[in-house]
Amino acid sequence: MNRIRLFLCISLIISTICVFGQRKWHYNVGLGASLHTGNVNNCNVSHDAALNRNDSIVAFDFNYRFLYSSLIQRNDLGRQWEETNFEINGGVKMDLYQYDKYSPFLACEMLTNKYKGYDLKLSGLVGFKYRIYTIPSICDYSVSAAFVYDWNDFTDATVLPNNNYRISIRPKIKQKLADNLSLYHCTFIQPSVLDFGDYIINCVTKLQTQITRMLFLDLSLTYDYRSRVPSENYRHHDVLSEVSVRFKI
Repeated sequence: MNRIRLFLCISLIISTICVFGQRKWHYNVGLGASLHTGNVNNCNVSHDAALNRNDSIVAFDFNYRFLYSSLIQRNDLGRQWEETNFEINGGVKMDLYQYDKYSPFLACEMLTNKYKGYDLKLSGLVGFKYRIYTIPSICDYSVSAAFVYDWNDFTDATVLPNNNYRISIRPKIKQKLADNLSLYHCTFIQPSVLDFGDYIINCVTKLQTQITRMLFLDLSLTYDYRSRVPSENYRHHDVLSEVSVRFKI
C-alpha cells in the first residue's frame, strides 16, 4: 500500500510539472487546513492543484487533492506519531465544445483512502453537459448526465462488488456575488444500475475570494454520503470543512 501511495504522489507531481511547462495552460495550487467528521474526526492538512486549458473546441482539466493528518497517541509510552487520515484523489477530464449548449465529455478519476474503505478506486465517465443559463464572467448554470464505471479495491473483506456501474446526475452553479467574491456549488447523485438502493451523493459548496490578481482565499464545505459501505467499520457520511489559500497563474 505504501508503494501505491508513493507511486501516485510521484505521478501526480510529475504530470503537473510537465503540463505546466506548456503554453496556454492555467495553473492553480492551494494549501489549507480542514476539519473532517465522519469516518475521520480531526483536523487535516490539505494540498490541491489543478491545471486546465480552455478554448472554443476542447477543454482539458487535470486536478489532484491530498489530505493528511496525524497525532500522538496519549496512551503510547513511546509518544509516536500515528497517521489518522491519508487521502489522494484526482482526475482528468476532457470537454468538447464546452461553450455550446450541449457539451460531451470524458473523465477518469481515482481515490485512495483506507479510512473510507478504499485501497484504490478508479472511475471512468462518459456523458454530456447541458448549459441552462450563462453570462460570461458573471454566472454559469448547468446540469450534466453521465454513465460511470467503478473499479474498487476495498481495504476490508466486503460483499460489495468490485465492479459497479452507475448513472451520474450533476447540477452545477457558478455565480459572481461581488467584484472579488464568487459562489460555486455542485451536487453529484450516482445510483448504481445494479442496485438502486446503492447510491452516492457528493455536495461541494465553495466561496472564492480574490485578494490579489494571483491570490485567492477559499472557504468550502463538502458532504459525502454512501448508502452502502464496505463493512460496519465505516460510516455512511463524511463532512469536510476547509479554509485554503490558492495561487492562480
